[in-house]
Amino acid sequence: MLVTDKKQGLLSYDLQGGQQQFLDVGRINNVDLRQQVRLDGRSIDLALATQRDENALVVFEIDAEGNLRDAAHIPTAQKRIYGLCLYQPVEGGLEVFVNDKSGTYVHYRITADGDGYAGEELRRFKMRGLAEGCVVDDRRQRLFIAEEEHGIWALAADASVADQPHPVLPVGQHLTADVEGLAIYYGQQNNYLIASSQGDSSFAVLDASPPFSYRGSFRIGINLGQGVDGVSDTDGLETTALDFGGAYGEGMLIVQDGYNQLPDSAQNFKYVPWRDIARALHLPK
Repeated sequence: MLVTDKKQGLLSYDLQGGQQQFLDVGRINNVDLRQQVRLDGRSIDLALATQRDENALVVFEIDAEGNLRDAAHIPTAQKRIYGLCLYQPVEGGLEVFVNDKSGTYVHYRITADGDGYAGEELRRFKMRGLAEGCVVDDRRQRLFIAEEEHGIWALAADASVADQPHPVLPVGQHLTADVEGLAIYYGQQNNYLIASSQGDSSFAVLDASPPFSYRGSFRIGINLGQGVDGVSDTDGLETTALDFGGAYGEGMLIVQDGYNQLPDSAQNFKYVPWRDIARALHLPK
């Protein structure tokens, strides 16, 4: 698991919550990763993060043992850089959507050669308000954006497709502002979009394909037996359907917990078996 300490840098953890690595790279805000990225004639695992002191993208190379290396800092056009999400086109390469606090998104293609990494701007567009959280469905070339005070939007991830953001789920009955982190769970037959409804500390689940049907919401409660408190005020999250064994045989959801209360301490992260979510909401696989 890769997480950002927004005042210090990037950290990695194992499935038991043990810290594996810390990279002192400054005020990192958001991070995303893709594996087996084809760039410059090679296949490589990469993570990218927004660096707020430099208004830049930090590129981390990841080796076969999961160790990260600070490989490059790419300048951006943003004045107050904020969030990002990656897009891995089926034809290869890597692209990134980067936003700032004005609601402006800039879409870059990441390039690489013997001199390092660079970013080529493909397009830019603006949301009405702050929109930090986003995720790309690589399989369907669709970008989802969480506009914090208004709701979830979608548009084509392919820059060659003329498209504008269209609404998926507004703030209201199923979402309470701020709308924050987004993630996609790829099931055997069904794929789901998960969103952090930060205002009421719940999580909404929708079909990841049109018409984006709402499947239900859940909260993550206290586990006294394990001495784990409930989850509240979640910002970032991630999910995977990979089989990690045991309780995580159908994958997992990882969420940031804004208030850690057993005992009272700094915010942390919680692991939730996907099978528990699927069972609670009666989600088909």
